[in-house]
Amino acid sequence: MKKITLSFALCAGLFGCTDKPTETPVSTESQPTTTSEQIPSNLPSDAPVVRVVTSGVLPPLTFLDEKGTLTGIDVDIIHAIGENQGFKVELHKEVFVDMFPGLESGKYQAVISGLSPSPERIAKFNPTNAYLQNPSVIMHQPNLTVTDVASLKPLRVATMKDTTQEKMINELAPASHEAVETVFQLYQGLVQQKYDAVLQDKYFLEYIAANYPDYQMSVVEYDKTPNAADIVIYTQKGDQELLDKINAGIDNLQQSGEIDRIISKYLTVPTAN
Repeated sequence: MKKITLSFALCAGLFGCTDKPTETPVSTESQPTTTSEQIPSNLPSDAPVVRVVTSGVLPPLTFLDEKGTLTGIDVDIIHAIGENQGFKVELHKEVFVDMFPGLESGKYQAVISGLSPSPERIAKFNPTNAYLQNPSVIMHQPNLTVTDVASLKPLRVATMKDTTQEKMINELAPASHEAVETVFQLYQGLVQQKYDAVLQDKYFLEYIAANYPDYQMSVVEYDKTPNAADIVIYTQKGDQELLDKINAGIDNLQQSGEIDRIISKYLTVPTAN
């Protein structure tokens, strides 16, 4: 994921929207801290507390609900890990560029925000095992046969501006290519049959699609690079104990099916395949 802006002011019907829908971009401004006290815990009052930071601007992974409370797949997963491993989570919202400096300084003990295991981060922090896979996908009209990026050559394609997908499609040079500002515009263009196919990360497209169950699209994963879709949590380099606990929690939640249940809470997506 390189750039995501999602709309919560979704139009009542996509065909009834203007060419550029009314949208409310997700704010990156600092918001009040949301702590674990707002989420019920079965742990004893003297259970240890872990300070976790998230960006809060990447629905469905981490975002603010209508009451201003942090919610999303990442938020539910880190709380479930804490319950499983016996620690409470004190969750903080921070602008993205300040999350890792806060982790490095000790202000926070862990970071969760749809993060990939990049070499630059791994050099300074400990990544956990992957708790999610969020692959890059092609979402396309269900009447078309699309198997990979090369299949898009004769089609009308859209991507988001300033993304790796935009660069890749520019190099492919399909029949037409439009770069837009938001995920909502990508999906709207599909429904209005303005585009044959669009490219973005799976969860961000599916989060929009889940709001429109009457429209079915097909989805193809195209990046087969090993571990390219992995999403991890980061801890401080010297905190092996917390790293081990989070990894154990991830393993337990994956085996029990709890992570899949959390994902389905936010994503119930109509697809044609």
